[in-house]
Amino acid sequence: MRSSGYAKHAKTISFLATLLLCRGAEAQDDFGRLPRDTGKPVPTKADLAKAWQKRQEAIETLRFVWTEQQTHPHGWIPNPRFPQREWLAIPGLLSDRSYSVTKSLAVDVSKMRYSFELDRKEEPDGIVVPGPQGGSRGLGVRRAYSYLSVFDGRAGKARLSSLTESPPATLQQGAANVDAQNLDLRAILMAFRPLDPVMGHLLMDRAVPNQGRRIYNGRSTMILEERHDPSGWKTSLWVEPEREFLVNRYRVVFEQKVMIDIEIDYLEDAKWGWIPNAWRITEMVADGTSRLVAEAKVSRYAMNQPIGIDLFQ
Repeated sequence: MRSSGYAKHAKTISFLATLLLCRGAEAQDDFGRLPRDTGKPVPTKADLAKAWQKRQEAIETLRFVWTEQQTHPHGWIPNPRFPQREWLAIPGLLSDRSYSVTKSLAVDVSKMRYSFELDRKEEPDGIVVPGPQGGSRGLGVRRAYSYLSVFDGRAGKARLSSLTESPPATLQQGAANVDAQNLDLRAILMAFRPLDPVMGHLLMDRAVPNQGRRIYNGRSTMILEERHDPSGWKTSLWVEPEREFLVNRYRVVFEQKVMIDIEIDYLEDAKWGWIPNAWRITEMVADGTSRLVAEAKVSRYAMNQPIGIDLFQ
């Protein structure tokens, strides 16, 4: 009786373990469901790093301007790995809100300048003075403002300024490049600064290639995936070896759940090769569903053009 009880208990544990593994694989990534590409081997991590280094050294300066159509959903969850300035500045509160945000990025070797402008209109449900019960359902008065962060290679500063001349600007200074790992810049910086010690993929030492290729969006794709960190987070990069090891998908995962999913499109420039020209960001919100929160479209870019030092002051 005791032996059969142990056997039954062991079978139950085995079944639960298998179930958890299956659920984990299902929630973690849909890569395994894609058609296999058995005709091409998976390149080594060294092959990938060599291609990234070559591309990084070829582009000393870059400038991008793009527009994001953003939806700030109720229940948006901030993540501990990547800052998102304008998202943290607007709480989800009680309803979804949409904005058009114009952004720009300039990089000169290790120097960086990032800025955006956001016009948050006065909203119908907003109030300036709290109601009788002390509650407020809205975001109140209009807030049109610009954000600018610069890093000159040694020190950084971030400035928040009103476009309506009131209230006065705020300025923060320090030694760090505060937006080097900003999630909204990943599509560009993973294309041109993937191995930079500050702006690049900081988790290369934890990353390993997967065992096989799959066909994603009609292209042969491999994964360079970080092993989970002690708190349960990891990042996985979907990479196309035949297109200079471009990252076409960037995912942040927590405990087998995809929290952030960035799909990146490229155009081929006759002189500079593959250029990121659009990306879509999907994020998990508090109710466990995934929402499309941003669609970005590049309006102009320039490579290896001189950039004045004053731009980073």
